[in-house]
Amino acid sequence: MEKEESLEERSLRQFDALVERGNLLWRTTTPQLIKADPFNFQFRSANSLTAKPILSSTDPGRSKSTNAFSDTDPDFLLSHIGPSHTLILNKYCVVRPQFLLHTNTFVPQSDHLAESDLAAAWTVLSSLTRGKYIVIYNCGFEGGSSVGHKHLQILPRPKKEEGFEFFPDLLGIDSDTSTVPKIPFRHSVKKLLPSPSAAQLIGIYKSLVEQARVKEAAGHNVLLTKDWMLVIPRTKGRKGILSANAAAMAGMVWVTGEEEVRQWVEAGPMKLLCEFGVVDQEVA
Repeated sequence: MEKEESLEERSLRQFDALVERGNLLWRTTTPQLIKADPFNFQFRSANSLTAKPILSSTDPGRSKSTNAFSDTDPDFLLSHIGPSHTLILNKYCVVRPQFLLHTNTFVPQSDHLAESDLAAAWTVLSSLTRGKYIVIYNCGFEGGSSVGHKHLQILPRPKKEEGFEFFPDLLGIDSDTSTVPKIPFRHSVKKLLPSPSAAQLIGIYKSLVEQARVKEAAGHNVLLTKDWMLVIPRTKGRKGILSANAAAMAGMVWVTGEEEVRQWVEAGPMKLLCEFGVVDQEVA
């Protein structure tokens, strides 16, 4: 009997075929490491980002259905996840492979995560068994989202030999304060038990949102691995040509080219994250 393809195997096969046809915009690049304190930054350059549509904060597509994902090439489709979500390959990707998990019906990207979103995300994470992955959610325009239809992204976590780790892995999590020591901007984070239920995940998310005082912010980010969940409140998503999504707020910055890297470094990457995030006076 022929062995069934794993999700990773199928995604890479479809990914490479789409790249060869020119339907998926991606090329191999070498990440650029920038040393900083208390954590390093990894810059990943992708020409695909120049073609990526980014809706303004007032675009009608932010508040009503414009079928953002309905015309996707069927070859991008990977799986239907539960009754309410679909997993596809991200056309505007930075890493290989990069997944996009969207709601089947229109839900605004400015909405907080629901239990069904976290259940679907965990199902995908649990299906990806050959490597370590991270789920990111950019809530709202100021959280770094590009379109108005609710979606999460799933991508491989960087390898340790690249010299970069997301800061909860690098610096550890203080369970008493639900924070990571030395981080200069507001955030809340919690370690996860093995195989949490959807009810447990939504409970953790809501408690982190409350602790990070997300209601006071313009948007927020969520990062989820099999080990922890992290919430970061946001004040803005862009500054000039520079932008920051959830990955950037944890140190993995996606750029279109060297000019953006230059501006990040010139301004000071940690200083920019503090501008994009929220800094409390007692933390500053």
